[in-house]
Amino acid sequence: MKLVLVIFALVVCGVYSNPIQQSTDFIEPERWTVTKDGEGRMRLIDLNPIVAEPEPFFDPIADMFFLLFTRSNPTVGQRITFDVQSIENSNFIRGGGARFLIHGWGSSSNSGENSFTRNEFLARSDLNVIVVDWSVGAGANNYITARNRVGPAGQVVGQFIDFLNENGFVQHNQVHIVGHSLGSHVAGHAGKNTFRGQLNAIFGTDPAGPLFNVNNPDRLDTSDAFYTEAIHTNAGTLGFDAPITHASFYPNWGSSQPGCGVDIGGGCAHGRATRLYSESVNSDQFRSRQCNGYEDIVARNCPETGVIGILGGDSAKAIRGVFFLETNAEAPFAMG
Repeated sequence: MKLVLVIFALVVCGVYSNPIQQSTDFIEPERWTVTKDGEGRMRLIDLNPIVAEPEPFFDPIADMFFLLFTRSNPTVGQRITFDVQSIENSNFIRGGGARFLIHGWGSSSNSGENSFTRNEFLARSDLNVIVVDWSVGAGANNYITARNRVGPAGQVVGQFIDFLNENGFVQHNQVHIVGHSLGSHVAGHAGKNTFRGQLNAIFGTDPAGPLFNVNNPDRLDTSDAFYTEAIHTNAGTLGFDAPITHASFYPNWGSSQPGCGVDIGGGCAHGRATRLYSESVNSDQFRSRQCNGYEDIVARNCPETGVIGILGGDSAKAIRGVFFLETNAEAPFAMG
Protein backbone atom coordinates (compact mmCIF):
# COMPACT_ATOMS: atom_id res chain seq x y z
CA MET A 1 0.00 0.00 0.00
CA LYS A 2 2.85 2.40 0.80
CA LEU A 3 4.34 1.71 -2.64
CA VAL A 4 1.02 2.52 -4.30
CA LEU A 5 0.70 5.81 -2.42
CA VAL A 6 4.27 6.83 -3.20
CA ILE A 7 3.92 6.18 -6.93
CA PHE A 8 0.50 7.83 -7.08
CA ALA A 9 1.86 10.98 -5.39
CA LEU A 10 4.79 11.15 -7.80
CA VAL A 11 2.47 10.75 -10.79
CA VAL A 12 0.17 13.53 -9.59
CA CYS A 13 3.17 15.81 -9.07
CA GLY A 14 4.44 15.02 -12.54
CA VAL A 15 7.72 13.56 -11.23
CA TYR A 16 7.08 9.97 -12.14
CA SER A 17 5.02 10.04 -15.31
CA ASN A 18 5.76 6.74 -17.04
CA PRO A 19 7.03 3.89 -14.90
CA ILE A 20 7.32 1.59 -17.91
CA GLN A 21 9.99 3.87 -19.37
CA GLN A 22 11.61 5.07 -16.14
CA SER A 23 13.64 3.04 -13.68
CA THR A 24 13.85 3.82 -9.97
CA ASP A 25 15.51 2.24 -6.97
CA PHE A 26 12.23 0.85 -5.68
CA ILE A 27 10.31 -0.51 -8.66
CA GLU A 28 10.79 -2.89 -11.57
CA PRO A 29 10.68 -0.60 -14.65
CA GLU A 30 8.81 -2.94 -16.98
CA ARG A 31 6.37 -4.40 -14.48
CA TRP A 32 4.22 -1.50 -13.28
CA THR A 33 2.24 1.37 -14.75
CA VAL A 34 -0.26 3.88 -13.37
CA THR A 35 -3.45 4.56 -15.29
CA LYS A 36 -7.18 5.25 -15.00
CA ASP A 37 -9.85 2.58 -15.24
CA GLY A 38 -13.18 2.99 -17.00
CA GLU A 39 -14.62 5.01 -14.13
CA GLY A 40 -11.69 7.45 -14.02
CA ARG A 41 -10.07 5.96 -10.90
CA MET A 42 -6.27 5.95 -10.78
CA ARG A 43 -4.82 2.45 -10.42
CA LEU A 44 -1.36 0.98 -10.09
CA ILE A 45 -1.20 -1.90 -12.57
CA ASP A 46 0.99 -4.96 -12.23
CA LEU A 47 1.78 -6.19 -15.75
CA ASN A 48 3.54 -9.35 -14.54
CA PRO A 49 1.13 -12.29 -14.95
CA ILE A 50 3.23 -14.61 -12.80
CA VAL A 51 3.31 -12.59 -9.60
CA ALA A 52 -0.08 -10.90 -9.94
CA GLU A 53 -2.32 -11.39 -6.92
CA PRO A 54 -5.11 -13.94 -7.42
CA GLU A 55 -8.54 -12.55 -8.31
CA PRO A 56 -12.01 -13.93 -7.53
CA PHE A 57 -13.18 -16.60 -10.00
CA PHE A 58 -15.07 -15.36 -13.08
CA ASP A 59 -17.78 -17.57 -14.58
CA PRO A 60 -18.92 -15.67 -17.70
CA ILE A 61 -22.17 -17.61 -18.11
CA ALA A 62 -23.22 -16.99 -14.51
CA ASP A 63 -21.64 -13.59 -13.94
CA MET A 64 -22.49 -11.72 -17.15
CA PHE A 65 -25.91 -10.29 -17.91
CA PHE A 66 -27.71 -8.43 -20.68
CA LEU A 67 -29.94 -5.36 -20.24
CA LEU A 68 -32.44 -4.47 -22.97
CA PHE A 69 -33.39 -0.85 -23.67
CA THR A 70 -36.01 0.21 -26.22
CA ARG A 71 -38.10 3.31 -26.80
CA SER A 72 -40.66 1.70 -24.49
CA ASN A 73 -38.07 1.52 -21.68
CA PRO A 74 -35.33 4.00 -22.63
CA THR A 75 -33.76 4.47 -19.19
CA VAL A 76 -34.48 1.32 -17.16
CA GLY A 77 -33.12 -1.87 -18.66
CA GLN A 78 -34.94 -5.20 -18.75
CA ARG A 79 -32.79 -8.21 -17.98
CA ILE A 80 -32.90 -10.83 -20.74
CA THR A 81 -31.28 -14.25 -20.58
CA PHE A 82 -30.73 -17.51 -22.48
CA ASP A 83 -34.42 -18.16 -21.92
CA VAL A 84 -36.94 -17.52 -24.68
CA GLN A 85 -39.61 -16.52 -22.16
CA SER A 86 -37.43 -13.77 -20.70
CA ILE A 87 -37.18 -12.19 -24.13
CA GLU A 88 -40.80 -12.73 -25.13
CA ASN A 89 -41.87 -11.09 -21.85
CA SER A 90 -39.65 -8.06 -22.50
CA ASN A 91 -40.00 -5.16 -24.93
CA PHE A 92 -37.68 -6.86 -27.43
CA ILE A 93 -38.69 -5.96 -30.98
CA ARG A 94 -38.66 -9.24 -32.86
CA GLY A 95 -37.02 -8.75 -36.26
CA GLY A 96 -35.70 -5.33 -35.31
CA GLY A 97 -32.06 -4.36 -35.29
CA ALA A 98 -29.89 -4.97 -32.24
CA ARG A 99 -27.06 -2.78 -30.95
CA PHE A 100 -24.82 -4.29 -28.29
CA LEU A 101 -22.76 -1.99 -26.05
CA ILE A 102 -19.76 -3.43 -24.19
CA HIS A 103 -17.92 -1.48 -21.50
CA GLY A 104 -14.22 -1.55 -20.69
CA TRP A 105 -12.00 -2.34 -17.71
CA GLY A 106 -13.28 -1.23 -14.30
CA SER A 107 -16.68 -0.23 -15.72
CA SER A 108 -20.18 -1.68 -15.69
CA SER A 109 -23.55 -1.42 -17.42
CA ASN A 110 -24.12 1.86 -15.54
CA SER A 111 -21.12 3.60 -17.10
CA GLY A 112 -21.61 6.87 -18.93
CA GLU A 113 -20.07 5.42 -22.08
CA ASN A 114 -23.14 3.18 -22.35
CA SER A 115 -25.82 5.78 -21.59
CA PHE A 116 -24.49 8.34 -24.10
CA THR A 117 -24.54 5.88 -26.97
CA ARG A 118 -27.76 4.15 -25.90
CA ASN A 119 -29.63 7.45 -25.95
CA GLU A 120 -28.31 8.32 -29.40
CA PHE A 121 -29.35 4.95 -30.84
CA LEU A 122 -32.86 5.23 -29.45
CA ALA A 123 -33.15 8.78 -30.75
CA ARG A 124 -32.15 7.54 -34.19
CA SER A 125 -34.53 4.60 -34.59
CA ASP A 126 -36.69 2.04 -32.82
CA LEU A 127 -33.95 -0.45 -31.94
CA ASN A 128 -33.13 -3.11 -29.41
CA VAL A 129 -30.17 -1.68 -27.49
CA ILE A 130 -28.54 -4.37 -25.36
CA VAL A 131 -25.98 -3.35 -22.75
CA VAL A 132 -23.59 -6.13 -21.85
CA ASP A 133 -22.47 -6.19 -18.22
CA TRP A 134 -19.28 -8.17 -17.70
CA SER A 135 -18.22 -6.09 -14.69
CA VAL A 136 -17.39 -9.15 -12.56
CA GLY A 137 -14.68 -9.93 -15.11
CA ALA A 138 -13.76 -6.38 -16.08
CA GLY A 139 -13.66 -5.23 -12.46
CA ALA A 140 -10.51 -7.19 -11.66
CA ASN A 141 -8.04 -5.12 -9.67
CA ASN A 142 -5.21 -6.29 -11.87
CA TYR A 143 -5.44 -5.32 -15.53
CA ILE A 144 -3.90 -8.53 -16.80
CA THR A 145 -6.63 -10.55 -15.09
CA ALA A 146 -9.33 -8.51 -16.83
CA ARG A 147 -7.45 -8.79 -20.12
CA ASN A 148 -7.40 -12.59 -19.81
CA ARG A 149 -11.18 -12.60 -19.36
CA VAL A 150 -11.82 -10.86 -22.68
CA GLY A 151 -12.02 -14.07 -24.72
CA PRO A 152 -14.45 -15.93 -22.44
CA ALA A 153 -16.66 -12.82 -22.14
CA GLY A 154 -16.76 -12.40 -25.91
CA GLN A 155 -17.64 -16.05 -26.36
CA VAL A 156 -20.76 -15.61 -24.21
CA VAL A 157 -21.83 -12.54 -26.20
CA GLY A 158 -21.42 -14.49 -29.44
CA GLN A 159 -23.45 -17.38 -28.04
CA PHE A 160 -26.21 -15.00 -26.98
CA ILE A 161 -26.41 -13.47 -30.46
CA ASP A 162 -26.64 -16.96 -31.97
CA PHE A 163 -29.36 -17.80 -29.42
CA LEU A 164 -31.38 -14.75 -30.45
CA ASN A 165 -30.98 -15.70 -34.10
CA GLU A 166 -31.86 -19.36 -33.57
CA ASN A 167 -35.13 -18.35 -31.89
CA GLY A 168 -36.12 -15.86 -34.58
CA PHE A 169 -35.48 -12.64 -32.70
CA VAL A 170 -32.78 -11.08 -34.88
CA GLN A 171 -30.64 -11.66 -37.97
CA HIS A 172 -26.88 -11.39 -37.75
CA ASN A 173 -26.83 -8.72 -40.47
CA GLN A 174 -28.98 -6.56 -38.17
CA VAL A 175 -26.47 -6.69 -35.31
CA HIS A 176 -23.83 -4.07 -34.52
CA ILE A 177 -21.54 -4.07 -31.50
CA VAL A 178 -19.89 -1.00 -29.99
CA GLY A 179 -17.12 -1.83 -27.54
CA HIS A 180 -14.87 0.47 -25.56
CA SER A 181 -11.24 -0.31 -24.66
CA LEU A 182 -11.16 -3.94 -23.46
CA GLY A 183 -14.80 -4.08 -24.56
CA SER A 184 -13.63 -3.58 -28.15
CA HIS A 185 -11.77 -6.86 -27.95
CA VAL A 186 -14.71 -8.55 -26.22
CA ALA A 187 -16.70 -7.44 -29.27
CA GLY A 188 -14.06 -8.98 -31.53
CA HIS A 189 -14.31 -12.29 -29.70
CA ALA A 190 -18.11 -12.11 -29.96
CA GLY A 191 -17.69 -11.89 -33.73
CA LYS A 192 -15.31 -14.86 -33.69
CA ASN A 193 -17.92 -16.87 -31.78
CA THR A 194 -21.08 -16.28 -33.83
CA PHE A 195 -21.41 -19.44 -35.86
CA ARG A 196 -24.88 -19.00 -37.38
CA GLY A 197 -23.94 -15.88 -39.35
CA GLN A 198 -21.58 -12.92 -39.58
CA LEU A 199 -22.12 -9.72 -37.63
CA ASN A 200 -22.77 -6.64 -39.72
CA ALA A 201 -20.48 -4.20 -37.92
CA ILE A 202 -18.21 -3.74 -34.92
CA PHE A 203 -17.08 -0.31 -33.76
CA GLY A 204 -14.17 -0.20 -31.32
CA THR A 205 -13.76 3.03 -29.39
CA ASP A 206 -10.05 3.24 -28.58
CA PRO A 207 -9.43 -0.51 -28.42
CA ALA A 208 -7.20 -1.37 -25.46
CA GLY A 209 -3.49 -1.52 -26.25
CA PRO A 210 -1.59 -3.01 -23.27
CA LEU A 211 -1.01 -6.76 -23.60
CA PHE A 212 -2.47 -6.98 -27.12
CA ASN A 213 -0.32 -7.73 -30.15
CA VAL A 214 -0.73 -6.61 -33.74
CA ASN A 215 0.53 -10.02 -34.91
CA ASN A 216 -1.91 -12.00 -32.79
CA PRO A 217 -5.63 -11.74 -33.70
CA ASP A 218 -6.63 -12.52 -30.09
CA ARG A 219 -8.30 -9.11 -30.25
CA LEU A 220 -10.61 -7.07 -32.49
CA ASP A 221 -9.77 -7.99 -36.09
CA THR A 222 -11.10 -7.44 -39.61
CA SER A 223 -12.45 -10.99 -39.74
CA ASP A 224 -14.84 -10.43 -36.82
CA ALA A 225 -17.61 -8.69 -38.79
CA PHE A 226 -18.55 -7.64 -42.29
CA TYR A 227 -17.28 -4.17 -41.34
CA THR A 228 -14.99 -3.22 -38.48
CA GLU A 229 -13.94 0.27 -37.42
CA ALA A 230 -11.71 1.67 -34.68
CA ILE A 231 -11.52 5.20 -33.32
CA HIS A 232 -8.02 5.74 -31.87
CA THR A 233 -7.85 8.60 -29.36
CA ASN A 234 -5.10 7.51 -26.96
CA ALA A 235 -2.99 5.39 -29.28
CA GLY A 236 0.20 4.06 -27.77
CA THR A 237 -0.80 4.56 -24.14
CA LEU A 238 -4.13 3.06 -23.09
CA GLY A 239 -5.26 2.50 -26.66
CA PHE A 240 -3.94 0.29 -29.45
CA ASP A 241 -1.73 2.25 -31.82
CA ALA A 242 -1.67 0.36 -35.15
CA PRO A 243 -4.67 -0.08 -37.48
CA ILE A 244 -6.40 -3.43 -36.88
CA THR A 245 -9.79 -2.82 -38.52
CA HIS A 246 -11.18 -2.20 -42.00
CA ALA A 247 -11.25 1.55 -41.31
CA SER A 248 -9.12 3.17 -38.60
CA PHE A 249 -9.74 6.78 -37.57
CA TYR A 250 -7.14 8.88 -35.75
CA PRO A 251 -8.78 12.09 -34.46
CA ASN A 252 -6.18 14.81 -33.85
CA TRP A 253 -3.44 12.27 -34.75
CA GLY A 254 -4.81 9.75 -32.28
CA SER A 255 -2.60 9.98 -29.20
CA SER A 256 -4.01 12.95 -27.24
CA GLN A 257 -7.14 15.02 -27.54
CA PRO A 258 -7.93 18.76 -27.36
CA GLY A 259 -9.65 19.83 -24.17
CA CYS A 260 -8.00 17.11 -22.07
CA GLY A 261 -5.29 19.36 -20.61
CA VAL A 262 -2.65 17.56 -18.56
CA ASP A 263 -4.08 14.11 -19.10
CA ILE A 264 -2.35 11.99 -16.43
CA GLY A 265 -2.63 8.36 -17.43
CA GLY A 266 -4.46 9.22 -20.68
CA GLY A 267 -7.93 8.60 -19.28
CA CYS A 268 -9.52 11.71 -20.81
CA ALA A 269 -8.22 10.99 -24.31
CA HIS A 270 -9.07 7.30 -23.97
CA GLY A 271 -12.68 8.07 -23.05
CA ARG A 272 -13.05 10.71 -25.76
CA ALA A 273 -13.53 7.98 -28.37
CA THR A 274 -16.87 7.02 -26.82
CA ARG A 275 -18.08 10.61 -26.96
CA LEU A 276 -17.06 10.94 -30.60
CA TYR A 277 -18.82 7.73 -31.52
CA SER A 278 -22.02 8.54 -29.64
CA GLU A 279 -22.22 11.93 -31.35
CA SER A 280 -21.63 10.30 -34.73
CA VAL A 281 -24.71 8.07 -34.45
CA ASN A 282 -26.90 11.02 -35.42
CA SER A 283 -24.30 13.12 -37.22
CA ASP A 284 -22.48 12.72 -40.52
CA GLN A 285 -20.17 15.67 -39.84
CA PHE A 286 -17.05 13.78 -38.77
CA ARG A 287 -15.47 14.19 -42.19
CA SER A 288 -12.03 12.59 -42.36
CA ARG A 289 -9.38 12.40 -45.03
CA GLN A 290 -7.63 9.21 -45.99
CA CYS A 291 -3.91 8.83 -45.35
CA ASN A 292 -1.48 6.69 -47.30
CA GLY A 293 -1.08 4.51 -44.24
CA TYR A 294 -0.32 4.47 -40.54
CA GLU A 295 3.11 5.95 -41.21
CA ASP A 296 1.37 9.21 -42.19
CA ILE A 297 -0.28 9.30 -38.75
CA VAL A 298 3.07 8.78 -37.03
CA ALA A 299 4.63 11.53 -39.18
CA ARG A 300 1.52 13.73 -38.72
CA ASN A 301 1.42 14.39 -42.44
CA CYS A 302 -1.63 13.12 -44.31
CA PRO A 303 -2.48 14.36 -47.82
CA GLU A 304 -4.66 17.47 -47.94
CA THR A 305 -6.86 15.89 -50.59
CA GLY A 306 -8.11 12.40 -51.20
CA VAL A 307 -10.86 10.01 -50.23
CA ILE A 308 -13.24 11.33 -47.58
CA GLY A 309 -14.50 8.94 -44.92
CA ILE A 310 -17.07 9.59 -42.22
CA LEU A 311 -16.18 8.47 -38.70
CA GLY A 312 -18.67 6.32 -36.81
CA GLY A 313 -22.34 6.29 -37.62
CA ASP A 314 -24.74 3.38 -37.53
CA SER A 315 -24.03 1.44 -40.69
CA ALA A 316 -21.43 -0.80 -42.26
CA LYS A 317 -19.33 1.08 -44.82
CA ALA A 318 -17.27 0.23 -47.87
CA ILE A 319 -14.34 2.46 -46.91
CA ARG A 320 -10.97 0.92 -46.08
CA GLY A 321 -7.75 2.36 -44.72
CA VAL A 322 -6.45 4.95 -42.28
CA PHE A 323 -8.17 8.31 -41.78
CA PHE A 324 -7.33 11.60 -40.04
CA LEU A 325 -9.64 14.33 -38.79
CA GLU A 326 -9.64 17.26 -36.41
CA THR A 327 -12.29 17.73 -33.74
CA ASN A 328 -13.41 20.42 -31.35
CA ALA A 329 -12.24 20.40 -27.73
CA GLU A 330 -15.80 19.99 -26.42
CA ALA A 331 -19.20 18.84 -27.65
CA PRO A 332 -20.30 19.09 -30.34
CA PHE A 333 -16.97 17.60 -31.40
CA ALA A 334 -17.60 17.34 -35.15
CA MET A 335 -16.15 20.17 -37.25
CA GLY A 336 -17.96 19.25 -40.49
